[in-house]
Amino acid sequence: MDESSDIDYMVVFADGGFTPQTYLNRLRKFVDAYYSSSEFKQSSPSITLELNHIKFDLVPAVTSIWGDGYQIPSGQTTWQGTNPNNFNATLTAKNTANHSLIKPTIRLMKFWNAVSGYVFESYPLEKWVVEQSYWLTYTQREYLFQTVDKLPVPSDAQWRREKVERAKRIVAETRELEAGGFPYLAEAEIKKLIPA
Repeated sequence: MDESSDIDYMVVFADGGFTPQTYLNRLRKFVDAYYSSSEFKQSSPSITLELNHIKFDLVPAVTSIWGDGYQIPSGQTTWQGTNPNNFNATLTAKNTANHSLIKPTIRLMKFWNAVSGYVFESYPLEKWVVEQSYWLTYTQREYLFQTVDKLPVPSDAQWRREKVERAKRIVAETRELEAGGFPYLAEAEIKKLIPA
């Protein structure tokens, strides 16, 4: 759905103690040796490899010296902690508790975000959806509509604010058309938010 999306791989190195750039150089050598006919570039903190129009971000990591989680680059010389399994466990639990409709809602919101010019950064948007409460919500339609209703309106850029306000208007108009007995018009309206 999103031509700019990529697949992220965390490559955990057994030996620690070096700068992030050292590991990025190792990844670059690996890609050059095995995928020399493909396009690749360093886009810190990763090496981006494009294969058949699919982008793979290879992110170097080392096991955290504090035990839990990993260290990934925060620039070329420093590290930052991460634990991808923590969020995955949280996402899975939230999805299970919500009729398996959180993951599809996230996919829909990420698609809306992409076609809207990336109003929000992808991962923070995903985390934000997981943090929301959904009471008396049982269908994909209701999850999507509630999520759009709750979207924070950005104050930093007018174009971002306009995209969020437009999404909220589309959902409100869709509801009105459904309540008025115009399902086909409602369907046409919601396709402005999530094009078919």
